[in-house]
Amino acid sequence: MTNPEVNNPEELCEAEVRKNLVLVELGMPLTIPLSRLNSNCHFRKEWMKIQHIWHGETKEVKEKKREYNQRPEVKEKMREKGREYYQRPEVKEKRREKRREYNQRPEVKEKRRENYLKHKELK
Repeated sequence: MTNPEVNNPEELCEAEVRKNLVLVELGMPLTIPLSRLNSNCHFRKEWMKIQHIWHGETKEVKEKKREYNQRPEVKEKMREKGREYYQRPEVKEKRREKRREYNQRPEVKEKRRENYLKHKELK
């Protein structure tokens, strides 16, 4: 039986990649060098998730995200996505239902009544 890793060094076995991801999460040594594993897209993506969980985002990454999100074209794109989302019938109905439930709370009813009476006195 031949090892696929030896036959084709560019292509890593998916099972080996998953095994090494588990080893990373457990803090154990890897069975394949990290430089070889980094050539696998799936491993690299999962590796970054683990690193983010362990170490959090760096200040540079946070700053770059903040700068990117402040660009006018990005802001407009996000606004447009939000508008499209909130126009969906199922989302509208869900929000309507939550608003009805919220407005039925006794403390909310009392606050609305107080505001009503206050404005009525001012007139």
